[in-house]
Amino acid sequence: MTPTAFSDALTRFRELAGLTQLQLANRSGTGHSSVNRWEKGGSLPKRDNVERLDVALNANGKLLATWRRSTTGTGLPEWARDLDAIELAARHLSITAPTLVPGLLQCESYARTVFRAGHPLASPEELDQLVTLRCGRLAELEDLTVTAVFPVSAVTAMPEPVRRAQAAHLLKWADTDRVAIHLVPEGTVLLVPTSPLMIFTLRSGDLAVASDHAAGNLVYETDAHERMLASYTSALAASLPVTLSLDILRNLP
Repeated sequence: MTPTAFSDALTRFRELAGLTQLQLANRSGTGHSSVNRWEKGGSLPKRDNVERLDVALNANGKLLATWRRSTTGTGLPEWARDLDAIELAARHLSITAPTLVPGLLQCESYARTVFRAGHPLASPEELDQLVTLRCGRLAELEDLTVTAVFPVSAVTAMPEPVRRAQAAHLLKWADTDRVAIHLVPEGTVLLVPTSPLMIFTLRSGDLAVASDHAAGNLVYETDAHERMLASYTSALAASLPVTLSLDILRNLP
C-alpha cells in the first residue's frame, strides 16, 4: 500500500491529537481496521466517515479538504468553485481592491467607464448589460454585508461627474449599515494584494476566498486562506477608519 495525501494527513492529525488508531475509531464511530487501512493508503473513506474523523480530530475541515483534493483534484466542494454560488451562501464579504472601487459598490457611470476601457469593442447594448448586472448585484444579495478597502484615488482619479456620482453612491450604501468603507489615503501604496481580493464568510462559518483577474475569478484552495487573510489585514491596516473615510467622500470637490 502506498501512502497518499489523505493517509498522511489522517496520521498527522491523529498523532497531533494524541490518539491511537483504536481510540480514533471509537471516537469517530468507525472501525479500527478501517482507520488502519486508511492510514496505510489502502483505500479512501466515504465522505460521512471523513466528516466524523474531521470532527473527532478537531481538524476544522482541513482533513475533509484533503479528502476532496484526493478524490476530485481540488480541496473545495463543487458548489464553492463558482463565485455566484459563494456570494449567495455568504453573510459577509471583506474585499480590498488596489486601484478601483470594488465592482459590487460601483455606480452606473463608474462601471460604464471601467467596462468601456476593458471592453473597447463592446456595443452600447453589451455595455448596458454589463453595467446592469454589476450595479444590481449587491441589491440582489439582500443579506450580504460588506467591508471594503480601496484607495481614495479610485474615486478622485475619475472625471468629475463620475467622481461625484460614485461618492454619492458609496455614501448611500454606507447609510444602510450594510457597507463599511475604509479608504486608503493619498500617498499610501497598497503593496498587497495586487488584484481585488474577496474573503467571504459563509452562513456556515466557513471561509471562501477569491480574487478577480483579467481572465476571470480565481477561487483559492483552503491552504492559501491564511496568506490571503494576511494580505487583506495588511490593506485594512493601511486604510482610514470608516468615519474619516466617509468624511473624505462627503467633502470631495
